[in-house]
Amino acid sequence: MGKVRKRKVRHNAPVNNSDEEELPVESKESAIQTIIDQLQVSNVEEKYCGLQTFAMLLECPENLEQMIKRGLIKIVAPLLLDAASSVRNAAAGSLRNLSAIRFDLCDVLMEQDVMTSLICFFHQFAENWTPDPASKSKDEDIDTFVQCTYLLLNLCESSELAMKYVGDSRVLDIFCRYLDLSTFGIDIVTAILQCLFVIVEDNPKAVDKLKNSCERQLRELLSIEGNDPSNLLIKSVAGGLTISLCGGNIVTLPTVVLNQIIGILAQTLSVDHRLACNQLSSNVPLGDAAGKVKIPEGKEAMVLEKQVKSVIQVLDAQQSAIEIITNICSSEDLDEVMDGMESSDSDEPTEDSIGEGTLLPEDKLPPELLEALISLEIYDKIWARTQLPPENVMSILKEYEGTQLVSKKLYSLQTRSLLCVNNMIMTLPLDNLGGINGVYKIWVDAGKLVFKNNSNNFDILESATAVMRAALDKLQGYYSAKDRKLDDNNLFKDLALSDIEIMLTGIRDCQVPEIRSNLIRMIGTMALLLVNNLNDITTNVIITITEFIIEQAHKENEVWVLAEAIDTIVDLYSEDETDSLAAKIKLGDKLSMLAPILKNKARQQKKLPKEYKVLVATANSNLPRFIKYLKGRT
Repeated sequence: MGKVRKRKVRHNAPVNNSDEEELPVESKESAIQTIIDQLQVSNVEEKYCGLQTFAMLLECPENLEQMIKRGLIKIVAPLLLDAASSVRNAAAGSLRNLSAIRFDLCDVLMEQDVMTSLICFFHQFAENWTPDPASKSKDEDIDTFVQCTYLLLNLCESSELAMKYVGDSRVLDIFCRYLDLSTFGIDIVTAILQCLFVIVEDNPKAVDKLKNSCERQLRELLSIEGNDPSNLLIKSVAGGLTISLCGGNIVTLPTVVLNQIIGILAQTLSVDHRLACNQLSSNVPLGDAAGKVKIPEGKEAMVLEKQVKSVIQVLDAQQSAIEIITNICSSEDLDEVMDGMESSDSDEPTEDSIGEGTLLPEDKLPPELLEALISLEIYDKIWARTQLPPENVMSILKEYEGTQLVSKKLYSLQTRSLLCVNNMIMTLPLDNLGGINGVYKIWVDAGKLVFKNNSNNFDILESATAVMRAALDKLQGYYSAKDRKLDDNNLFKDLALSDIEIMLTGIRDCQVPEIRSNLIRMIGTMALLLVNNLNDITTNVIITITEFIIEQAHKENEVWVLAEAIDTIVDLYSEDETDSLAAKIKLGDKLSMLAPILKNKARQQKKLPKEYKVLVATANSNLPRFIKYLKGRT
């Protein structure tokens, strides 16, 4: 697998409480018309009231669809430029919340031309603005700026057109001045850093624009004292942005800066997120026998709110740290690093030019970076992030409205951590993953997430199956490299056919192509491992897996998953040891039946991402030749 990109996350996503907000049809239409009337008058109180109602109705999907059809977004967006600070604040908050509900709603916001008003806000209100301690609207103005910044972040994550708007504006020039912590404070600096982190990813123009103007501020932010959650968040994102501004080529950074960044990430990941959530759950009010919750008030409410904010900052900081390490350990980024190292010393022979075979991902990690990751036990810290707090804690956090966002961020952190583990398995040497027994344990633990926990979270399932696949690929690489025997280490000794059946059932029932693809490749790699240890039991398992993959291939609707299945069979039966098995199940005849199916589906499904097109084209090209080769051998 190549680079695992950051999966998009809605920042501070709003809590859905739609059951309380749904209105009867007539009342709904009347309420929406009232909002429209209120937003179009000059009276500040009326506009503010209309925006509050708009924000409330957003929480119900039916109300939301109706308001979109009535064109409310086009009416709300220009209020970002209203003369009244309270109106700007309410408009910014509601639009930011709207952008955080679903990804497709960002497309709606773009279609309704929210970006024009948003860019104008930064040009008009932010170019020379500094919070005024004497102003009555100081806190409101700060919050408006933060809300607008996160709105921009969400739109840029979802839309290339939004990125073009930013590139054509003065926004990046304006943002650099907001990295001054002493002037603008934690909330603004954090929002700006997170937004810039998204904007510069795979965006050379933005990198060029920011590289010289932000470097000094970023170095200062990396060096701020204190390890409270807000500071860890700022330092972690500043580290990620520093790496992005060197084009992701981390070895071009001075060694002292590189070590400083990895040290910050390790520090951030050392905070016990499960303990923080356990402590938070102890202070969350529980419902009585009737299910009613007494909402905290006064000082008690402030203490709880502060604790919730602190936990969210911990989770955000750790997610940022994990995303940075994920990209550092990605195959694509490592290829760029190696290219940079080779071009800087082109007269020196490389391992590719003097050795046999290709350079493995684990050989590409720069030595100083590998040393830092190992010495600071980064892998162990990331694996710990794949573990959720106890079930009773998660239940409390989900049920109380004020902590529902925390539970969502915990699931997001778990998903990101698994994706990072996937990359680290491919990148780190086997010994630093606990050897073959350590990698096997990773495979087993990830399998529990997939097959034992009955999770309905498809992001977690996809990332966990990617880990399972990467773990078996690592083991297969170990055994194939030096012709070792599987039974030398007793791996899979406890794996029964019933365990295989659980996996096969999981694939049959899976509705997500990416997860199906990972699982098919994973069981194929498992069969390939067993080829080195053929006996009656392993032969039965290999045949069961082969026939299952072929059966699934006939049922598969997605051509690229079909291609993955065929490629898996080709890899498995390219070994000489499988000749007798191929003959026994008449594999050549069965693949001959699949060849026209693959060809027809490839004609029908031409609009595919580049990597899928390559996979399908390769399978289409290889299959006829493999069938001929197979029939010649058997």
